[in-house]
Amino acid sequence: MISLGIGLTNNCNLNCAHCYRDQDHIHNLTLRDIERICENLKVGSIGFGTGENGLNPAYFDIIEYLHSLGIKLTLASNGYTLSITPDEKLKYFSDVEFSVDFPDRNRQDQFRGEGNWDTIMKSVERCRQLGLRVSFLSVLMNVNYKDQGAIAWLAAGLGVDFRINVYQPMFTDEYMLSFDQYWEAFKILFDQSEIISVTEPLVNTFLGANGLKGTPCGGSSMRVAPDGKLKSCVYWPDSNLSIDDLVVQRHAIFESPLFKQTHHTPRFCLDCEHVKNCGGGCAARRKLRKKFEQPDEFCPIYQGKKIEISGQFSSAAKPLRTGSICTTIVRGT
Repeated sequence: MISLGIGLTNNCNLNCAHCYRDQDHIHNLTLRDIERICENLKVGSIGFGTGENGLNPAYFDIIEYLHSLGIKLTLASNGYTLSITPDEKLKYFSDVEFSVDFPDRNRQDQFRGEGNWDTIMKSVERCRQLGLRVSFLSVLMNVNYKDQGAIAWLAAGLGVDFRINVYQPMFTDEYMLSFDQYWEAFKILFDQSEIISVTEPLVNTFLGANGLKGTPCGGSSMRVAPDGKLKSCVYWPDSNLSIDDLVVQRHAIFESPLFKQTHHTPRFCLDCEHVKNCGGGCAARRKLRKKFEQPDEFCPIYQGKKIEISGQFSSAAKPLRTGSICTTIVRGT
């Protein structure tokens, strides 16, 4: 079964500086687009992200259709989409995520928009009352890398999990982490939480968790952008594939050159003892930084540095998004 990431729209009620969505041209997938995807792939789960999906005019028709197929759904939101979704339809989602980049109201609202903190907190309580699994989702950046433990602690106090995606420079390097900031952030995080899942390739590797075959993107997962383009990773900078190609190629599309690029291993890494697990690190990051033929810049071996990192693993069940993207999910202690 295929795990899909879908952005129904790149429209949003906020305008966050670190966002990876196209903010110049608004695109919306249609119900027919979604039907064509589901008619040509064996879809097990769908995670909605990118923009605020509730701003797509067909949002309610689309989630109704997917619910009728029995497809498991998850939703990442800044709180707006949750606020317009009635209780009975909100229950269509197996789990929901709220974008929280800072552990306090002032910085969260300053970065994302006035009132966003209160919107999220109200929605968290509502979702928990409905029995939904709830997570905070943070973009790990150079402006919040020391806050990761505090966000995990905040999430634990509210009874929710915490997921971390490393910032990717889609449009600007402004929030890009340094090597030391990257590793310090995960040390801080793991010191104050238990690990539910870690598929960020380098972190997984140097924790000794193993079990990966390079990046999880593009193997049995796919991203459908609001303009109908297909990608193995939501951060991949370009695509020559569309829903029309999917209709023709169906599952064979995973063998296309575009999808294969995700698992391209740099020459430097070929003889490394860790290469089967990390695969050279994040291919999208290498692509975005115009260093595709080089190892991931956060690799200690490539940088000639030594890092020590450890963590306690949780027995908690893993959320749906676990195996299809480079991410880290923890539960604060």
